[in-house]
Amino acid sequence: MKHVMLSSAWEYGEEPFPAYRCNLVYGRNKRDREFLPAKDVVPVTQYTVIAGNSETLYSGTDKAVAEAARARYDSLPVVLVGDDIPTSGEYRNNDWDKAGLKASQPTLPEGKFRVIKTKEKGTLLVVPGDDASNRCLLFVGCAGGFRGGVSVLANGTTGNLLKECSAGNNCESSTEVIVILDVGQSVAFHSFGRRTDEVYTYTWDGAEVEQRHYSKSEWDNRNAIEATEDAQVL
Repeated sequence: MKHVMLSSAWEYGEEPFPAYRCNLVYGRNKRDREFLPAKDVVPVTQYTVIAGNSETLYSGTDKAVAEAARARYDSLPVVLVGDDIPTSGEYRNNDWDKAGLKASQPTLPEGKFRVIKTKEKGTLLVVPGDDASNRCLLFVGCAGGFRGGVSVLANGTTGNLLKECSAGNNCESSTEVIVILDVGQSVAFHSFGRRTDEVYTYTWDGAEVEQRHYSKSEWDNRNAIEATEDAQVL
């Protein structure tokens, strides 16, 4: 199984226990919280260091190495037009030419975790274990329209929905979910409000999550056509 993070609302933390947590707050008493505990599984953060010329200097999971690569690049001499170019060929074009360090959201190691449901309390839990299935554990969300809302579309969601966190006020709202998708399965959101009536779908194709957008009328027409194609001819 692969872990894909398409939302920044789910954050991994160690206190009071290791878990992915979502805390949506839209004013007083308009909030929702959800979490997915992780036991003995440590998420991995991917670090990427890119030079000013878009060259990738480092890509890996070692933060110290990434910071060292950035510091090394930023310490290179600055060579301006007319200056002698260093024989090493390593230099920067100006003082503003700095390396950038980007850190991904912590993701679970591919194929090395399982999601279980305890028999005693029915608690969902991420635990260590080999899972070679070509499935996806997806963290994703969607915002509602102005003075509207957002919901998970039942007729567009074919995956196993594990967690849903929703909150909003009169002007803004959002919904965040955790879902397990087999190849070809999807999760869909309906975002509505003033000047907003849209459907967003996320489908796992076995390699990546495919994102699509429809107007609500396009979505309804699409479903009507599919229902006709699947109908039994008498």
